[in-house]
Amino acid sequence: MVRRIQPAELTWFVARSLAFLGHVDPHGTAQRLAPRFRNARRDAASSFVWERTVGPPSAGVVALAPQPDDDERTLRLAQPWFEGDPDDLARLVAELSERFDHEAAELDLVGIPVDRTERLSALLAGEGFDFDVVRRLRFELAEVPPLGRPVSLEAWRPPLDAALRELVGRSEGWALSDRRWAWLKRAFGPFRPDMWFMAAEAPDRPALGYALCGARTVGVAATIGLTAAGVLPEHRASTEMLRRLVLSLLHELAGISPLGCVEATLSGRDPKLIEILRSIGFVVEAPRPLLRRTPS
Repeated sequence: MVRRIQPAELTWFVARSLAFLGHVDPHGTAQRLAPRFRNARRDAASSFVWERTVGPPSAGVVALAPQPDDDERTLRLAQPWFEGDPDDLARLVAELSERFDHEAAELDLVGIPVDRTERLSALLAGEGFDFDVVRRLRFELAEVPPLGRPVSLEAWRPPLDAALRELVGRSEGWALSDRRWAWLKRAFGPFRPDMWFMAAEAPDRPALGYALCGARTVGVAATIGLTAAGVLPEHRASTEMLRRLVLSLLHELAGISPLGCVEATLSGRDPKLIEILRSIGFVVEAPRPLLRRTPS
């Protein structure tokens, strides 16, 4: 069964997590870290274990669930560990997934050895999790480079919804379900129609690509999230069209929030987009392994 740990168990829980990472002195390190726990009650409330009928708990994980009024509904998991039967961790994750209302889930794997990462990936594949290595990027809109040859951007309107959805599906090579389309609209805060775009060479030309953004904050210094961007397959022979699209997007966003910033979390499976953003001036963070489950 699943239960939250008590504040008095927090040091023990951290020790189990460190032991799972292969730390040479998990108990001693956890005890030295204990005075730094600023809010043991809050941390314990988000730490869960799988309790067996006999013996100590056999698995644990930290789970941060979205709040009822959150637009971004991602269940974030971290510090996984298990002792004995690894299926107990899978059972724990499955029950937490049932307990907390969410649309997507992520399990942070930073610091976990490769052999443990591979085991966790295999273990949670049955729960719909897929291994990925993501890169986080950031760009200050006050530093937008010259535009060059722009593309025309048309913001979302209700009559364009079906066409934009079909365009994204053609660009990515698979159809979008209703659940995934709805999730994309809230993947970075409330849906912002003025930040969802269809791109074309000119207003009277066929669409060639798209860019989808959201914003958790608004104003001249907003934090804007680039959720997705792409072009149709026939424009992928070079990076020119995608680069023009991204530059046009940045100028459009700078007009909305001139002192703001753009953030993106991109899969390592899309290195071309990462390198295009790097060449434009995005700061790219170190690779971050995780297990991810998104709406199909």
